[in-house]
Amino acid sequence: MMGKRIVGLVAVLVLAFSAVTMAAGANQINRDDHVLQYNEIALGGIMVGMKRAQVEAIYGAPTERTEPAKSAALDEMMDRYTYGTSFQVTFVGDTVMYINTSAHNGIATPAGVTVGDPADKITRTYGKPQRYTRYESGEESFVYRDPYDIHIGFSVEKGRITRIGIVGYE
Repeated sequence: MMGKRIVGLVAVLVLAFSAVTMAAGANQINRDDHVLQYNEIALGGIMVGMKRAQVEAIYGAPTERTEPAKSAALDEMMDRYTYGTSFQVTFVGDTVMYINTSAHNGIATPAGVTVGDPADKITRTYGKPQRYTRYESGEESFVYRDPYDIHIGFSVEKGRITRIGIVGYE
């Protein structure tokens, strides 16, 4: 059961931030190869590639933890730590692979962008995204990457950031 939830979470993250969509709406891809630096893609001091012990040294024991389960997609054990109700860190093996936050909880990117900030702060801070999607519902998605194909995505509704997620492929 937990394995299905983790696989489901991974699928949702990939779909949400890949912005490859069949839904009608505007989907723009930045072809100027604008990329962020590796150290710009973090949430609350956590980066893809960090080890579990490093996360625990920063945040301590999680509020909730899923049981490790084998991911069919990655053929490795995965589990997720949740801090509070809205900050999640997903591990593949012992390594951080996915990070997301969905509430105004003080968790920020290194540049200080947080959930609840106005949408224009994204482009003022990071420039033109690699991929931008505006859905029929009015929701928007801004996706950036670094040279190692680690992606940070921002979901926006009604002009405000509602979710920040990082997906790693190291």
